Amino acid sequence: MRISALLAFSLALLPFSEVEAARFKGCSAGPTSKLTVNVKKRGAKGDGRSDDTKAIQSAIDEVAGTGGTVYLPPGTYRVQTSRSNRLRLKSNMTFKMASNATLKMFSTNKSQYSVLLLSKAEDVTIIGGTLIGDRAAHKGKGGEWGLGITMRASSRISISNVRVRNMWGDGFYVVDVEDLALCSVRAENNRRQGLSIVHGNRILVTRSIFRDTRGTRPAAGIDLEPDKPHQRITNVRIERSKFINNEGGGIMIAGKKARVSRVQIQNNEFDGARPLLIEYAPRVAESHICSNQYKPFQRIDMKMFEKVSRPRHTIGMQKPCKSAAQRRLW
Repeated sequence: MRISALLAFSLALLPFSEVEAARFKGCSAGPTSKLTVNVKKRGAKGDGRSDDTKAIQSAIDEVAGTGGTVYLPPGTYRVQTSRSNRLRLKSNMTFKMASNATLKMFSTNKSQYSVLLLSKAEDVTIIGGTLIGDRAAHKGKGGEWGLGITMRASSRISISNVRVRNMWGDGFYVVDVEDLALCSVRAENNRRQGLSIVHGNRILVTRSIFRDTRGTRPAAGIDLEPDKPHQRITNVRIERSKFINNEGGGIMIAGKKARVSRVQIQNNEFDGARPLLIEYAPRVAESHICSNQYKPFQRIDMKMFEKVSRPRHTIGMQKPCKSAAQRRLW
């Protein structure tokens, strides 16, 4: 049986949480029950005009806890994103969208929203489809927290082949999450970040694309940055992914407020003026940042690649991985 990369490194974490780590299947996660609920049979229209929020949430509530699947067939499903009326995924379920199915939010003037929310959820799989934000039609001017998929206080989350674009803030937002796999995802044209990791442990990003992030700082493809002293980011692997034309940089690691440690960045492609920036993160070893390629998108100042005085420095591309760096950190 095929074992995913994330499962392999999760098993190596023993004895931190033997049972929980062994249960997580990473990129191979999927339904554990044959139950499938088609949202159109619960009243969703998918016509690009109707409000399908309640119908889709009804299907989620029905499947939650069963190991089954909520299925969105082809179509454009318009949804609300306010705190009182938005899609909230629950534990032990799969949310599967057809490749040509879209969740498109109604425009809002709120500075903070989520198209999909996972809060205190376990064993959730999200597969396929596209989430579209309101960046072009946002009714407000302030704030930067309009999010595509928000994950909070959750564990064993697998997201595969999902495209998130045009959010007022971030494509993906992660805080207090353990065992997360982002597999072949795409974050495009989001205003603040492609992916923000604020607090988490055992996170894999593989075969994904983060591009055209711009509009408000930091504007990175991926930003690993705790917000509060008690938060930690550890055991992260970013591999075989592409970072294209992100205004603030491909990957940013900022450990000024709390610790960031045990991060591997290997076999990625970077395109843009600032591929990688690390600051205030002495526990991030340069030996684990290797075999990446830089392909210039535009003319750049090569001084950006030079080491400068601590604690802030950038790391150059195309350094081959040594045998010690290729070993799993976990």
